[in-house]
Order: sequence, then structure tokens, then C-alpha cells
Amino acid sequence: MANKVISSSTIKTIMNGGRSITLKYATETDSWKRYHLATDVQEKFAKAMEKADVPDGATTAIMTETEHPSKKDSYPHYTTVYQDDNGKHVTTKHVSP
Repeated sequence: MANKVISSSTIKTIMNGGRSITLKYATETDSWKRYHLATDVQEKFAKAMEKADVPDGATTAIMTETEHPSKKDSYPHYTTVYQDDNGKHVTTKHVSP
């Protein structure tokens, strides 16, 4: 399970499937703090999100983990938390670059 997002920073807003999605990266979770995220990592995440399958009701996508493989999923992916207009958790998914 991904860490609970406490705060985040906006990267940009993109269009995905005709919908406007605000992209962010987590700056603090209940387990850690991130003080900076390289611009190239932000851009790679944005590019991946342009083709991602965004769940219904989600208007914000927050990257909690940068691109990585895991034991369960050996392909590289970003762990992404989706929220609705009210900031409520919709789901957490892996997004492939």
C-alpha cells in the first residue's frame, strides 16, 4: 500500500481522454518528506500520464514513487495516487512510462 499523501506540489495540468488532470508529486507522506523532484522526472511522469488509463472521477494524479520496478511488478512504473475534485482518494495505480 502506498503511503498516505500529506502534501504535494503541482507539476502541470494535462489533457487525458478529453479530461483535464492536474499532475502533482508528493512532497510529504506519513512516512517521508521529499524536498525536490528533478524537472526531467516531472516531465517523464507527465508524458506517461498523457497516455495513462485515468479512473473515472479522478481529477488529480499524485506521483508518490518515482519510476521503479518492484517484486510484484517487474516492469518500470510510477506509483500514482488518484483523487477527485474534493481531494478524496479514488484509487492507487501503477503508471507505466
